[in-house]
Amino acid sequence: MDFVQALSDLKDGKINHFDVDPETFPAFQKAWSAFPYQNTVKGIAQRAGKVTYIQAK
Repeated sequence: MDFVQALSDLKDGKINHFDVDPETFPAFQKAWSAFPYQNTVKGIAQRAGKVTYIQAK
């Protein structure tokens, strides 16, 4: 998954959510640290280390 694109799409309202699991978290973290609009995205912890990201309201 292209997390840079997913974060931008989430911020712009093109998608409602996306999920990150422990195996893909390192790639997500790299995209997240470079994402300038972190306050527009919210992570909700799920079971087994999965996190669902949605638009922050």
